Amino acid sequence: MPNFNDAKITSLYVNAVGAAVDIQDDAPNAATPGGPFDVTLEMVAGNGLLTAGYTVTTTCADITATQAAPTPLVPGGHLNTSTETFGEAGVVEVGSSLPDVQPVSAGGLAATAGHVYQYTASLFNANGQVASIQQSDPFILL
Repeated sequence: MPNFNDAKITSLYVNAVGAAVDIQDDAPNAATPGGPFDVTLEMVAGNGLLTAGYTVTTTCADITATQAAPTPLVPGGHLNTSTETFGEAGVVEVGSSLPDVQPVSAGGLAATAGHVYQYTASLFNANGQVASIQQSDPFILL
C-alpha cells in the first residue's frame, strides 16, 4: 500500500488471453501461435491522489533484435494514456491494486516468431511528484 500521496506500478506481465491464473506466461501465445495475448498492468494509489491526473506509457522491446517491437505489440487504451485520473472506476482503485488488461496482436508480420520481447511501463503525474517504472519479465512469442 502506498503512502497517502504516492502511486506505484506494482506489476506488468503477459499471459494467454483469458488465462485463469494471473501470472507471467513465458510463451503467452503458445496455444495459438501468432495469436493475441494479454498485457496486464496493476498499480496502486493513495487516497490523496483520488482526483489527480496521471500519464502512463507502455512500450515493448524486441530484445532479440535490440530494437523497438512492432507497433501492434504496443498496448493502447489505459496502458498508454495521459488523460486518466487515479479515482476513475476500472482504471485504478485507490488504496488497492486493480489490473487493467489489454489484448495485443502477435499475428501476421507484427512479431517475429522465436524472438524475446519485454514491456516497460512508466507512470508520472503532472507535477512530477509521483513516478514509477516497471518492466515485465522477458517472454517469447511463437
